[in-house]
Parts: sequence; C-alpha cells; structure tokens
Amino acid sequence: MSNPAVRVVVSVEAASEQAADEAIHKRVEVCRRTEAEEEGCLQYEVYRSALHPERYVLMELWASKAMYDKHWRLQQEREKVNPPSPPVPGGKRPTVEIYRQTQFQRVDGIWQAADPEERTETIRWT
Repeated sequence: MSNPAVRVVVSVEAASEQAADEAIHKRVEVCRRTEAEEEGCLQYEVYRSALHPERYVLMELWASKAMYDKHWRLQQEREKVNPPSPPVPGGKRPTVEIYRQTQFQRVDGIWQAADPEERTETIRWT
C-alpha cells in the first residue's frame, strides 16, 4: 500500500470568544514560522464555529503519516524550549484526530480510489 496523505483535525474549545481570538492569532503566527516551512505540510486551515465562537478547528494536511510524525517530534522539541501557555481557565483540552486521506476519481461512472493500491471499494450512483 502507498503512503497516503493524512488529515489532522484539532478541535479546541476556549473559555470565551476573546480567548479563542487570542489563541487563534497565536496559533496562526506559530504556523507561519513552522508548519508552513516544514517539508510535507500541504495545507493548514482554521475554522471557527459560527454558532459557538469559542470553538475552532485546526485542519492540517500532511503528505504522509511519516511527515506528520516528523513534525510532531519537532513540535515536542520546540515546546521543551518554549513551553506553550497554560490553558485558560474554563477552556477544554484540545482533541486531535488523524485521518488517512483517500482521493477518489470517477472512471466510467464509478468513483474509485485514485491510487490503484487502495482500490478496495468503489462507489456507484444510479
């Protein structure tokens, strides 16, 4: 099997809308200096809840799990030198999920994995 890209989703609930504003600003600044320059980081986006402005989601796309793991090790080393700010009281600990990405393409009316090694399923709409 090939080494597919991975989508990393970090969900954060801050103590308040203002705390979320500050956290997002800091996170984007860190991203500009790190993830944007790291090999394998293909995409970085921040989504904020329209209904609950204290909640936001960071979405990263990495070329492979190995590239993300390398980033994570570098991040841990950076945090030893520059520890992150403690969580704001009332906020919740972020959750992190990693999803393997499979791209699909349409061939003769059938959606199938673009990578032949991942073609275990197809989708057909009638």
